[in-house]
This record gives sequence, structure tokens and C-alpha cells, in this order.
Amino acid sequence: MKPIFAFIAACFLFTGAAPDAGQPENNQNGTLEVCDLTNSTFQAGETATYKVYYNWTAVWMSAGKATFNVKSETLNNKSVYHIISEGKTQRTFDWFYKVRDRYETYLDPSTMKPLKFVRDVNEGGFTINHLYGFDHTKKEALIYYHKRKGKLQVQNKTVAISDCTQDLLSAVYAARCIDYSKMKVGDVFNVELFLDGAIYPVYARYLGKEVIKTDFGKFRCVKFAPSLLEGDVFKGGEHMTVWVTDDANRLPLYIESPLTVGYVKVYLSDYSGLRNPMNAKVN
Repeated sequence: MKPIFAFIAACFLFTGAAPDAGQPENNQNGTLEVCDLTNSTFQAGETATYKVYYNWTAVWMSAGKATFNVKSETLNNKSVYHIISEGKTQRTFDWFYKVRDRYETYLDPSTMKPLKFVRDVNEGGFTINHLYGFDHTKKEALIYYHKRKGKLQVQNKTVAISDCTQDLLSAVYAARCIDYSKMKVGDVFNVELFLDGAIYPVYARYLGKEVIKTDFGKFRCVKFAPSLLEGDVFKGGEHMTVWVTDDANRLPLYIESPLTVGYVKVYLSDYSGLRNPMNAKVN
């Protein structure tokens, strides 16, 4: 998984490709599993847009944007959340590395578990297309197809999963449903991630609370360091930092991370349709 939008589309949590991110080094702190969640955090109609900035050789560049939209739809006669994330580089950045990515997840509103996942990405001319289905009763994921550069690699393959497995995009929204109020600095929450046809255990460490200033004003935030899967872009470990609003929305507000080459920052630039009042904003 190569460019900056690989982690934007998964937004702010657990991206990269290949090796296991491992378990947190300090297992003496509290650990919370992302499973059997109740959603009081977001709703259909919520939208969020993020601007991405990339630093290379001490020069900051506006690289592109990522959007997230939550819809209410029906899948197999069942009401679901259909969440779509799209990332693209700006035209002025396309010469350097053109990205046109789209991720979709279909969530069961009562359990926050994924039912279907779609990934269609074009990154520097390299295309990837994935379609998964999830049967949590059987604890199976069905890979309908894996394509790279238009060539079919995997088709109709079943993979065993746990009852708590999330896809790349559903993990973001499931994590937003966690109650952080009882977490202590150093505590972690674990996520079992189904990525590229395999299971990866990943986690995020709670770093406490902080007030940060944005274009929207000052916000009270909770702060996390997600584990990253080491790959072509990210360094493995807890190098990324994420700030999430310290209110009932738990909306990702700001993120920063070093890359193997350069540095990236992501800012929330627009939002609407929040389920709860934005009480994290400091007057």
C-alpha cells in the first residue's frame, strides 16, 4: 500500500501493508477490544472532508483531500450504514504521484461489524480492486476477487475470521464508538483488521487529552498513537499521532506522521450532519 492516501482512506488508524504491527510493548496497561460496540457517535448524513499536506525537503505542499460520507441503505434486505471514503491528489500534485482512491464499507448498525467491503484504488498508475463479504455467524470472510493491475489474483476464497474482525474503513468508525472516558494514559485498544486477504492485529495507544487550535477554532481532543504496519510509506510502530474531538462525536480532527520519505499532516477542513453537538469546541 503505497501513497499517503492509503492511510487517509483508512483514516487515521491502521494502514500500511505486509508485516504484522505486533502487540503493544507494554501489556501491563489496560487493553480494550474493539468488539460488540453500540453506536451513539455518528449517523447517516454525516460528512467529513480532510486536507492533506506533504513535506519533502523542508517544503510543505498541499497534496490533496479525502472525503467521508455516511449513508443509510439496504443490503440483502437489511438496513445498513454505507460509508464511502474517497481520496485524490490535487492536479498540481498529480505530476508527482497521482492518486484516485475509493473505499466502501457496509456496516450492521446494531453491531458495528462489516458486511461488505470494496476497495478500488489507482495510485501512480498501479490499480488494486478488492471485494469482500463478511459472514460473522460463520466467522468467515469471502474474497470475491482480488485484482492488481487489472489481473485477477484471487477469486471466491474463504478466510476464517474472528467475531471482532473489521475491514480497513469500518475499523475507523468502530473505533469512534469506543468510550475513551475511562482510559488511562498508556492504555490500548486492539483491532483485528482484515487487509489484503489476511488478518492483522493492530492497536492504538491512548496518550491523554490536549487542546489544539485549528481553522475552526480551539478544540478539546483525545490523543492516540496508532500502530502502523510497516510498508513502502510508513515506518512501523507508534509514529503516527491522531487527535479526536473529546465529545460524543469523537470526530478525527488532526493527524500527523513521518513517512519513509517526508512527513504528512492532515486537517479536518469541513464537516456536517454530526449526530451530536460539537461540544469539544472551546468558546
